[in-house]
Amino acid sequence: MAQYLANPIYDSAFKYMMQNEKSATLLLSALLQRKIIDLKIIANDTPVIEEKSGVRILRLDFAATVVNPVTNENELITIELQKSYLDTEIMRFRTYLANKYSDPNNAETLTVKSWRKNPETKQFEYVNVEKKKPLHIVAIYILGHTFQEIEIKKPVIYNYANPTGIENEPVSDALKSHFFRSLTHDTIIVQIPYLKKNAQSKVEQMLEAFCQDYISTKSNQLLEMDISSKPQEFQDLIRPLIYAVADSDVRKVMDIEDEMSAYFANYKSVTDEIEVLKEMTEETKKELQKTTSQLQESKIQLQESKIQLQEKDSQLLEKDSQLQKQSAQIIKSIQKMYSHGMKIEEIAETFETDVKFVEEVVRTKNF
Repeated sequence: MAQYLANPIYDSAFKYMMQNEKSATLLLSALLQRKIIDLKIIANDTPVIEEKSGVRILRLDFAATVVNPVTNENELITIELQKSYLDTEIMRFRTYLANKYSDPNNAETLTVKSWRKNPETKQFEYVNVEKKKPLHIVAIYILGHTFQEIEIKKPVIYNYANPTGIENEPVSDALKSHFFRSLTHDTIIVQIPYLKKNAQSKVEQMLEAFCQDYISTKSNQLLEMDISSKPQEFQDLIRPLIYAVADSDVRKVMDIEDEMSAYFANYKSVTDEIEVLKEMTEETKKELQKTTSQLQESKIQLQESKIQLQEKDSQLLEKDSQLQKQSAQIIKSIQKMYSHGMKIEEIAETFETDVKFVEEVVRTKNF
């Protein structure tokens, strides 16, 4: 018989499930593929949901005591779980991870023996001293989208440290080092769209709780599946999701999430249009600046041409003045030569000019 579950792709339903210690332990143990001895939510009393640019990021931090597969010893680690349905800015994940590395509370307090100088006796004494031991971090990302660049469509991707030597030889002992464990972290990425029904591996079987192939025809807020044939651990995992269906507060928040998703989807579309317009404006601005620059250059060239024309006009005026002076001297010479009795033909021959010009000069002059 089909059973209705609150769809854990909704933050409110996921939060409801993960705040149940047994469900959180089952899911994280399956993802880590390690036995969890003890699990506690840390950092926040309630999950952080970030609402920026249409992207919601739900964050949960856990302190988990797990069995280290290399040493077979119990190890206290920090699990940093982030869930995002929409394609998320990577910088937000990086920033949060950086905060976890720098957080002094993300450490185990140990008591060790050390030599300390007693301020009263001025003597060194071997005493108990508290020391912070940074916890190893495991980052888990549950994503509602896939990576198009990755051709192999795997619902879960593990990125664990694989230390090697200079000749690429494995150095498995490095994983036992406190220094190495403190300065590296493991990453687990879940791509929800790749989850399918009737999975074979244990990890994927537990993650079927997120499989969107089970969405009910009644509402996207519900998954509909027959859990009678599912493993008992899976049934224990999803029990809070069954209870959440009847929880009116959870359903109200899911309704709000639907409204917000619709709003932000439209907002994102408008934002994209604005970004395109901004790009077009920038291109237009660049073209305008280019045109303005060309006009400035043309203006400068025009001013240079104007200056050159003015210089030529000045030169022409100067030449005209010189010609006028020369003409006046010639006319004066002609008149003087004629007044001394020289014939017009002789004067014209002397100046290599036309006889009529000399006659005109002589005729118009009032001696």
